[in-house]
Amino acid sequence: MFLALREIQHEPGRFALVVSVITLITYLTFFLASLATGLAGSYRAIVDSWHSGSIMVTEASNENISASQMTNDQVVRATSIAEDADTHASPLISVPVVAQLPSRADGDGAQGDAENESKADVFAFGIDLDGRLSPTIVSGSGITDPTKEVLADESLRADGLAVGDTVRLLGSDHEWTVTGLTRDTTFQATPVLTMDANALREKGPVTQSPATSAVVLDGNITEDSRAVEAASAAGLTLLTTEELIQTLPGYSAQVLTFTLMIGSLILVGALVLGIFLYVLTLQKRPVLGILRARGVPTGYLIRSGGAQTAVLAATGVLMGLLLTLLTSVILPDVVPFRLSAGLNAVIATAFILVSVLGGLASVRVIARIDPVEAIS
Repeated sequence: MFLALREIQHEPGRFALVVSVITLITYLTFFLASLATGLAGSYRAIVDSWHSGSIMVTEASNENISASQMTNDQVVRATSIAEDADTHASPLISVPVVAQLPSRADGDGAQGDAENESKADVFAFGIDLDGRLSPTIVSGSGITDPTKEVLADESLRADGLAVGDTVRLLGSDHEWTVTGLTRDTTFQATPVLTMDANALREKGPVTQSPATSAVVLDGNITEDSRAVEAASAAGLTLLTTEELIQTLPGYSAQVLTFTLMIGSLILVGALVLGIFLYVLTLQKRPVLGILRARGVPTGYLIRSGGAQTAVLAATGVLMGLLLTLLTSVILPDVVPFRLSAGLNAVIATAFILVSVLGGLASVRVIARIDPVEAIS
């Protein structure tokens, strides 16, 4: 370690260039990882907030909650299955709709003309407002009149929505007043409007024919063979929440894509660092030859090279992480950017380890140095 640090202090400019390259690569890696985490989170946020164990949807829906429409008999059967398994069932209506949002006049915060109203793709979720699926309100208040009031995800503030505004679901003339904003209530990267299930059935878009899409269960009963058989007999499919998430359109593809990109960046970064260190090792052959001639063991030189690689990689990773933290502060809220301490720790550890392995490519050069030839 002493030799490694002294060499870095002796030629700071050369090693600063190496660290800057590592910093840029790790910054890009952490940035993509945060984007992947944010995008994946926007797909599954509301499902994770339920903290449920399993979900029932219709067999005809191909495990897609948006395509599932249960009959009243199926809802009764699903509730009965849950009771037999000693768990609680919460019916859910999920309807993808277009919401008409009010615009804002410039400067005064008043609502604009109807001609300037904007539209947004949303999911309307009908639930039992007193049940466990009810989301946490971060701004405003809860629903007091289920027939006229609704909760909205706070991401809709980017479209100008605020507490007290009225929204309309296209396909229906009924107007809803936003009484509160919720956090992390997005589904398939789309904001969710939460309302009373009965009100959504009666006053929702007629063309959508709102019906129960799924029954959310507190416990995981997917391993209960009797429950699985009973659900199948009722034309239902019993899934864990993770299985449901994996079937969301585009979710698995985007996770796989980002995973491959992040892995490739780690390997490329380690390869670049290995090439830098290999070239540096070739350039300092005379110095290494003198050290060998003075009796410095080859093992010590190899350990010194590994320590130097670890120091350079750790410094670059730390600076890349600091740049990522700074980026998270200045990015607008509409960007699905979310830092994950666990994922970033895994990436940092993997990058340092792979970099050290890549740096060991110069071991052969050190081991084969002939002191007489190197200093001649």
